[in-house]
Amino acid sequence: MQDKLVQSIRYKLQKRVRRLNSAHHGQFHALLRVFNQFLEQSPLLAGVRDELLARTAGDDILETCNRIIEGECLFGTSEAEAAAMGYEMLKRIAADPENDSPIHLEMTYGAGGKFDECLDVLRATFLEPFYEYIDEHIDDQQAILYFLRRYKHRSEWFHADRLREAVEGDIQRGEKGLAYDLYEYLHDQGIDLHIEPQSASGIADLVAEQVGKDRVVADTKVFWPEKSKGKAYILSGFHQAYTYACDFNESCAYLVIYKMCKEALNFLVPTSEATFPCLTLNNKTIFFVIVDICDHGASASKHGPLRSVDITEKELIQSAEFEPGGLSGGSTITSQCSRSSSPPPMNLSRPPSTSGKSPGSGPARPIQSPGTSGAAPRRW
Repeated sequence: MQDKLVQSIRYKLQKRVRRLNSAHHGQFHALLRVFNQFLEQSPLLAGVRDELLARTAGDDILETCNRIIEGECLFGTSEAEAAAMGYEMLKRIAADPENDSPIHLEMTYGAGGKFDECLDVLRATFLEPFYEYIDEHIDDQQAILYFLRRYKHRSEWFHADRLREAVEGDIQRGEKGLAYDLYEYLHDQGIDLHIEPQSASGIADLVAEQVGKDRVVADTKVFWPEKSKGKAYILSGFHQAYTYACDFNESCAYLVIYKMCKEALNFLVPTSEATFPCLTLNNKTIFFVIVDICDHGASASKHGPLRSVDITEKELIQSAEFEPGGLSGGSTITSQCSRSSSPPPMNLSRPPSTSGKSPGSGPARPIQSPGTSGAAPRRW
């Protein structure tokens, strides 16, 4: 990653943590709210936080913090879990209108009766693990969501015509070219890649490893319903990304979708703090990154009614259990400290299903309000 950018953000982060460490009781609550706002407004730091929460989805952080609030003295069993617990507790303390959380936590963690002693316990138990995790992972694979956000903007704002033309002539070869464009961008950001390694379930486009055991598993798909790359094809991509995350024993995977049509693509999944829509299934979190490279032609005021294709949480869960339509294709990335010595074959897809029209590939429909059963879905 750009050294100057990381250095600048790290300096700003350290400065705000120093303020929290030197604050007395009357200042701490207000400074903590400012700290949380700074974290939310920094795409890089927010991306590392999102990765942290996704990687600890199986640790039931919210329930652990509920037990702490109720008086149990609990600590994380790993650096990631301690950091996630720290973030959640700091968020709750900042949202406490009575500003009496440090006193209650003092009773739980056995600090002295003075306000400043309570703050010292709070900082050591919650602030330091979270800050140290963010600081240590700010320039490694944990920042992948930040890179994907920048890649989305770069592709949509400056390279949409080039990427679109690559697909229009030959969709199979073009889809492979889109994957290579993503590889090149991530490589330029300092992420070393192995392209399309084999796993027990097939081939993933990209798997990355730079620091420690954490890897990035990403799969790329084109969304173009009129070319038989519609809803069922995206569900197939989710199935593949989820399966690869299981094969590589990774807690996160990324489905990068290049939208070639004017219809909107919406994932009706539970609301989260993450930069992109995501779904957690069996402790595996899949992020959906939509890159719009469609030629929309006329200005937005002349587009007419906006139409959409919606993918629900239920459909995604079903596709993880059974690959819809027997579709495959697309491209997957893994990065592991060095680039593979030779490129993968250009055509890696299996023959399409001959069972007729793919399920879920019907026409787009006008946007409607999503249902509200279970966790509230969010239209992305």
